[in-house]
Amino acid sequence: MSFYPSLDDDGTSINSCAENVPAGLGFGILDQSMETDDLSLDSDYRPPSYNPQSTVSHTCSNPSDPSQVVIDLTKSPEKSKKPPRPPPPKKPILGKSLKSEDNVVKDLTVPQVRWFYKDESNKKAVKWLPFIGYDSCQLEYKYRQIYVHGDVPLEIERIPVQGGLFEVDIVEKKCYAIYWKDDAVDVLRGTWFYHSNQEPIDDNIAQQIETEHVKRFGGQTIVAELSPDPKQTKNAKPQKEVLLYQMRFKDCHVDWYSIKDVFMYSDSTSSRLARSIGTSIGFSKASSSGYRLLRGYPQEAFLEDKPPPISDLIFVVHGVGQIMDHSSIIKCCKDLRNSADKVKSKHFPDLISRTSTKRAEFLPVEWRTSLRLDDGIVDSITPQKLKGLRWMLNSTGMDVLYYTSPLHRSEIVKALHIELNRLYHLFCSRNPGFEANGGRVSIFAHSLGCVIVYDILTGWNPIHLYDQYLSHEAGSHPDLDTVSEEQQGLAAELNSARKRVADLEDKLLATNQVAVAINTPKLDFQLDALFCVGSPLAVFLALRGTRPQGNGSVTHIMPKSACKRIFNIYHPTDPVAYRLEPLILRHYSTIRPLKIHRADSTKQIPYHEIQPMAYSAATKKEEEMTARASEEPSSSSGLSSMWAKWSRGNKIPELDALEDMERDMERSINMQIEAMDVNTGELSADDSVELDQRIDFEIKESSMSSSYLSALTSHTSYWATPDVALFILTQLFPDYLLS
Repeated sequence: MSFYPSLDDDGTSINSCAENVPAGLGFGILDQSMETDDLSLDSDYRPPSYNPQSTVSHTCSNPSDPSQVVIDLTKSPEKSKKPPRPPPPKKPILGKSLKSEDNVVKDLTVPQVRWFYKDESNKKAVKWLPFIGYDSCQLEYKYRQIYVHGDVPLEIERIPVQGGLFEVDIVEKKCYAIYWKDDAVDVLRGTWFYHSNQEPIDDNIAQQIETEHVKRFGGQTIVAELSPDPKQTKNAKPQKEVLLYQMRFKDCHVDWYSIKDVFMYSDSTSSRLARSIGTSIGFSKASSSGYRLLRGYPQEAFLEDKPPPISDLIFVVHGVGQIMDHSSIIKCCKDLRNSADKVKSKHFPDLISRTSTKRAEFLPVEWRTSLRLDDGIVDSITPQKLKGLRWMLNSTGMDVLYYTSPLHRSEIVKALHIELNRLYHLFCSRNPGFEANGGRVSIFAHSLGCVIVYDILTGWNPIHLYDQYLSHEAGSHPDLDTVSEEQQGLAAELNSARKRVADLEDKLLATNQVAVAINTPKLDFQLDALFCVGSPLAVFLALRGTRPQGNGSVTHIMPKSACKRIFNIYHPTDPVAYRLEPLILRHYSTIRPLKIHRADSTKQIPYHEIQPMAYSAATKKEEEMTARASEEPSSSSGLSSMWAKWSRGNKIPELDALEDMERDMERSINMQIEAMDVNTGELSADDSVELDQRIDFEIKESSMSSSYLSALTSHTSYWATPDVALFILTQLFPDYLLS
C-alpha cells in the first residue's frame, strides 16, 4: 500500500492506512496529523510528487492492529540513481501532546481554586479581590467537606480570614467582620476566569461550565501551545474554527473549540451585531466579540502564604464627630492599616517575610454611637436657622461639652472602658498564643479619645478637683483677719468651727476616696505605648492644675505602671493639638519638638540620637538651608519656585495678610527668646534639666501648602499619612527598621 493516501478529485482522503500508523513512523503532514490527533486534511492540500524510483514502501500487514507496521526494504534501488531525500518532518503547529499527569483534564485541585471577596470601596463597578493562599485553601477545604464529601456538621463554623479580622460563612457565602459592626461582604468561589484580567466569572455559571468540561474532556491530555514556524505560517491560510460544543445560558453562551480554547459570548443585541459584522468581513467569532476563559487561577494557593502571628495589638480610639458617620473609625483604621502595609514593604522588609514572627494589627474602637446621653434634648432646642451647620457642631464640639459635664462624663468613660476590655478578651480568645508569647498592647487615640484614655489609665476623677478646692479653702478666711477687737471672740469661735468641719470632711473624703479607687475603671491589660494624635490632652491637664515640676520625668503626667511610653503626635497647623513637654519642663516651650521622618526619605536617624534644638537656632538653620537651596538651582527647586509664583498669584488677600502677620509674630517671639538668653547669660538650674524621653513629635509640613488652609483638614489627616504609620512601626519594631 502506498504511504500517501489516495485522493479523489476534490482532494479528500478516500482510503488510507495512515490512521493505523503510530506517530513517529511517518513524516510530513501525516506526522503532524498523528501528533495533533487531527486526521482531517485541508481541501487544497496536495502531497509532494510521487517518485517512482523509490521502492521503499509501508504496508500494514494487519490494518486492524496499528502496532503492526511492515517496512519493506527487500527491493534495492538502482545504483545509478539515488532516491530523492524525503522532506524533513514538519514541526507541529497546533500543539504537542505532553505526557504528564498534570496535563490531563481532571477535577481542579485545592490550590487551583481561588476564593474572592467583593471590593465594597469600588461603587462604580463590581471588582473581586482574591484571598491570600492560606485563606483560600481553608475555605476550599471547608467547601469540599460540606458539598463534595457530604460531611455537614450540626453547626457550621465560620472560617477566619484576612489575618483573623473577618470570618466567612461557607453556606451563605458572606464575609463578616469580627471585631466591629459592618455590612456583610459577598464572597465567590473562583474556578473559571476571564483570561484578560483574571477576574472570576459568575459562580453559578462557572460550576455548570466546570461540570460539563470534566464530563466531556475528563482524562484527555491538554495540548501545550508552541510557537508556530514563521516559514510555514507565512503563506498559510487561517484555520477554520471547529465548534466542539456549546452551552447556552440566560444572557450568554460558551463555545468549546478545543480543551483549552473556551470562549464566552454575550447574547446582547450589540454583541450579536458586532459578531455579525466581524464575521462578515473575515474575522473569527472569538476575535470579534468573545472572551477567552481560563480554567483554574493562574497563581496557585498554598498554605504557606499566610501572615505572621500578631505580636502587637493596637487599639484605634476615635475622638469627636463619630456620631456623624458610624463607620468613620472603621474607614480611618483601614486607612491606617493600609499605610502601615505600604511602609512595611519599603522600610521593614523582614516583617513581611515568611519567617517573620512579628506583626502589628489595628482594631477600631467605637464608643460613641451606643450612647444616647441627652435623649435628644439638644436637638430639640437647636434653632432651625443654619440647621446643617448647627447639626455639624452638635455632632462634633458637643462631645467635648458632654465629657466636661459631670452628668455624662462617667457614662462616656464607662462605654470606652467596657469596649476596650471586650475587644481585648475577644481577641485573646481567637488568638490564644498572644499572651503566652508576650504580646504587647498599644493605643492609638485621636482628639478627645486621648483625654478619655488618659483618664482611664490614671484613674482621674472630677472629685480630685473638689479635693483641691477644699484644701485651698482650709486656711483662715482673709476677712476674719480684719475684724475689730470686739469681734475677735466670735472670729475665734468661727475658726474653731471651720477646723471642726474640715476634720469631718477629711474623714468623709477618705472613705469616699477609697470607694472611688475601688470603683475606678481599670483595663484588663498592661499598656505598652499610648500614641496621642491631634490631642488636646495638654489643655485639659493644664486646666486641672498640672504644672511643671522640673525633674524631667515623664511620670509627672503618666505613671509607668499605667503606660510605659507616651507619644504626642501632631500636625503643626492642627488647631486642636497642644504640646505636652512644657507641662513637665517649662523651658521646653522654647525647644522644638522632634520632626517625624518622612516615609519617602532614605535617611532615618534614630530619634534618641537627635539633640534638642531651640526655636531660634532651628529658625536660623532653616534660613541657611533655604538660602543654600536658592543658590543651587535644581529641578525640584524650580518646581517649588513655579509653585510659589502660582500660589502667590492665586492667594486670597486676607489669607496672605494673616500669613504675614503670623511670620511677624514668630519673628518677634524669637527675638524675645534671644533677648532673654542674653539677659540671663546662663541657663537656670531648671533649664539645664532634660527630659528622660521626648514626647512631642511634629509632622513635617508641606512647603506647598498654606498654613491656614491646611488647618481646616490637618486634624483629620493623620489616618492616611504614611509618616505617622512609619513612626508607629519604628517605635514598635526599632530593630527591624531598614537602615
